[in-house]
Amino acid sequence: MDEHGIAELMMDDEETANAFCPDFFSEFEQGLVEIERFGPKALILRGRTDVFSSGALRRELIAICEGKLCARNMTIAEQLLDVPFPTIAAMEGHAVGGGLALALCCDMIVAAEESRYGAPFMAIGITPGMGCTALLAEAVGPFLAAEMMYTARSYRGSELAARATNINRIVPRESVLAEARDLALQIADKNREALRMLKETLAVRKKQLLARARAQEDIMHKLCVATGDTRKAIDEWFLEEHDNE
Repeated sequence: MDEHGIAELMMDDEETANAFCPDFFSEFEQGLVEIERFGPKALILRGRTDVFSSGALRRELIAICEGKLCARNMTIAEQLLDVPFPTIAAMEGHAVGGGLALALCCDMIVAAEESRYGAPFMAIGITPGMGCTALLAEAVGPFLAAEMMYTARSYRGSELAARATNINRIVPRESVLAEARDLALQIADKNREALRMLKETLAVRKKQLLARARAQEDIMHKLCVATGDTRKAIDEWFLEEHDNE
């Protein structure tokens, strides 16, 4: 935490591109707990320059298909909403699926014009999860959110900016972190207790949306998996993504 009371939580797993897995969840939770002990006035959530977060690993998605894992039990989004200070997602790199949903649980978002953002769940044979069915519309509006989820395609930040989304700032990638820090600095001179109360109040709506969405998404996932085609779609999607790298 710096002298202004601004903390940064850096997600930096090059091997998995900050993908969701037990180790990631554990380290993320530990990071939040440690930061909260210092009582910051604002938190900037960062990813790698190339990838903010790539969402769930293939093995986690397969575990969902096999009934060994429930996406609703991945509480990383809820943990981020529960911290008693405002949060800013600095999305320098790409963010897809659960990785994008994680950013949507921040109070403010700064995105990069060059990076791609999407909710590709339908491309792997399942309906959107991690609260995307409710939270994505909060960031980009209901019609663009529907387009993003139905088509499963990713959009560059510049495309989102041209379509008048609710994202706070969409700037060149090299300016993302500076813009996020500027936002945090404007927050840091405010009364700490007032910030805590405002965060708690503003988070209520998003928590309610997330809780309702997660319950419905869990049901839809189970129905999708029951068709028997989801695992094949997951394998094909990850193979295609690997070929495109």
